Amino acid sequence: MSDKSLFYRGFEGNTEIEDFFERFQEYAEANETGNSVYILKRPLGDKKYTYDYDKAVVILVPKHKMLFLDYGGNEEAFEEYVDDFVDDVGHISDKYDYMQVLGRTSKWRKDFIETRTYSEIKDLSVEDLLRSIRIVSNEMSRKGEFIISLLTGSINDIEKTGIAYPETILEKIKRKIVLFDGEQTRFIYDEPHEKRITIQGLAGTGKTELLLHKIKEIYTHNDEVKIAFTCHNKILADNVRTRIPEFFNFMKVQEQIKWEEKLWVMSSWGSKADRNSGVYSYICDFYGIPFERFTYSTTFEGVCKRAIANLREQGSVEPCFDYILIDESQDFAESFFKLCEMVTRKCVYVAGDIFQNVFDYEDVSRVEPQFLLNKCYRTDPKTLMCAHAIGMGLFKPDIPLRWLSDSGWSDCGYDIKKNDGYYDLYRKPLRRFEDLGDVKLSTLEVMPTKRERYFEKIIEIIAKIQKENETVEPEDIGIMFLENNNTNYELAKRLQIEIKKEFGWNVNIGYETKEKIKDTLFVSNKNNVKGLEFPFVICFMQGCLTDNLQTRNSIYMMLTRSFITSYFILPDEGIKNIEHIMQGVDQVNKNGYLHVKEPTDDQKKTLYNAIIQHTSIHQSQREIVEDVLDELRIPKNEREKFHKLIETLYKDEFDKDRVYEIVQTNYNMMNSK
Repeated sequence: MSDKSLFYRGFEGNTEIEDFFERFQEYAEANETGNSVYILKRPLGDKKYTYDYDKAVVILVPKHKMLFLDYGGNEEAFEEYVDDFVDDVGHISDKYDYMQVLGRTSKWRKDFIETRTYSEIKDLSVEDLLRSIRIVSNEMSRKGEFIISLLTGSINDIEKTGIAYPETILEKIKRKIVLFDGEQTRFIYDEPHEKRITIQGLAGTGKTELLLHKIKEIYTHNDEVKIAFTCHNKILADNVRTRIPEFFNFMKVQEQIKWEEKLWVMSSWGSKADRNSGVYSYICDFYGIPFERFTYSTTFEGVCKRAIANLREQGSVEPCFDYILIDESQDFAESFFKLCEMVTRKCVYVAGDIFQNVFDYEDVSRVEPQFLLNKCYRTDPKTLMCAHAIGMGLFKPDIPLRWLSDSGWSDCGYDIKKNDGYYDLYRKPLRRFEDLGDVKLSTLEVMPTKRERYFEKIIEIIAKIQKENETVEPEDIGIMFLENNNTNYELAKRLQIEIKKEFGWNVNIGYETKEKIKDTLFVSNKNNVKGLEFPFVICFMQGCLTDNLQTRNSIYMMLTRSFITSYFILPDEGIKNIEHIMQGVDQVNKNGYLHVKEPTDDQKKTLYNAIIQHTSIHQSQREIVEDVLDELRIPKNEREKFHKLIETLYKDEFDKDRVYEIVQTNYNMMNSK
């Protein structure tokens, strides 16, 4: 199956050598190396770099020299094109502090540049051509990837990636040079041809980071523009508003940000008192339509439908934004997207997870996004496979908890081989993990343990990680627990004290600080780990593993926070329910793919009918709180006081995770009296 994420062409229109470009595209989409191929006429990321000669391109492939190709036959113009292009690379290198790695262009030009005419290579196969320009040295190959990152706008932090070639497994993965793949590059740089552009991806594919790059592209290349970024979660919106100035500074954007004039970052609803607090509140104020206040029984879906009706009564409306970018789109109903389209001049970008919850009823293949990101660059493919299998119950000896259609498996990044009633599910290798050679990493370890020994087991794991990775730092390890109960909170506090004594490391209690802190080991509940990543994570749960869907999904989310190894501690008293998981994980670690039995057609129907739907913003606040009370098994006769508490605390939008913590904390306090 072809992989469109492995090829990018940075220009449109027919050329005299279209067949040659098509051959390169076919090679890229069929190859198994995980390397992308980029064909450019100019550096991406800054439109000031233009050239007079239009019959030349540069072909970029990791581990290979830059290939400048002349297909116009004008030797003098081609030489000038190459000289100007290389000079511009030098300027970009200086701009982003890459000079300390690459040095001046005169130092690296002869080592990284190859020039050819089309007549010289037209009869060569792509494989033979690439073989002739391959870079053998690891250190030289690393420098070549730095150059590619400059030309594609995938700028790396030199302080984090380091200058020297990393030697240990931990350093190789931590300091891997990030390069946008073809699909990511298209999203950032290609002009939209539709009013709505949908981008979907697995968690960990970097959607929010891509949205930041898209904001930067639009902002810096348009003098008169109005851009809005929005999401349902108010905390995420505040986080993005903080990140944008940091991101702009890192990307060397010279223009000062014009907040609420050129760029808005706000939640979806907002309040009537502040039009800039939400997209909906801004729309109501701008067009003079009624604003509906947040109430305990109101759904945002209904609010948006009524806003659309009010705007239609006005007839043709002048757009109030040029672009709107929506993150976490799975939290919204279609009415919000339509409302945004009505008030946007150029494009609405809609970004969300393929499935935010591994138990969502919706078949992931039903939505056809223009950009599909199914490569999770945060997590090793084997870890992701195991986490999917545990979350979806694929290792169960009888019927699983969840099953996808063939197109659904494909959309989630799996290649399928069917054999006598079984599915073998493969994931392609990723650049982040490809240079580890023959090292066989155990990416997930399932550890049945007596509850009273959890503390000792966690300390043992930390000591093991430290022994096997000499350069490990406190911030490389994340510890996270499933249940919000006193036992786990007490264990977290004990770990904070004892880890300091045993290892000399400070511990960051994430459910208190709400952030990841440098030079500290991270400990938190499941509610405060979304979006975080660590080389190593240690996850534990107090209850025995059951088929509870919310529990399974939370386990999946925690296990995929690692990019080297996840350790999963759970009670040994339920060993009969764990053995099949341990066998399945061992098989994935050994063979590199999932081997699972396909359910019968009748079983698939049963599964689809049993799936619960998490509708988030489609529900009223009362319905969402009731979901939380169900999940925490709060007795029916005690629920009304929690509804009154939440209604009193929240007069505006709210965050479900925060509600979960409030209910859990107050319930524990009441039971401890």
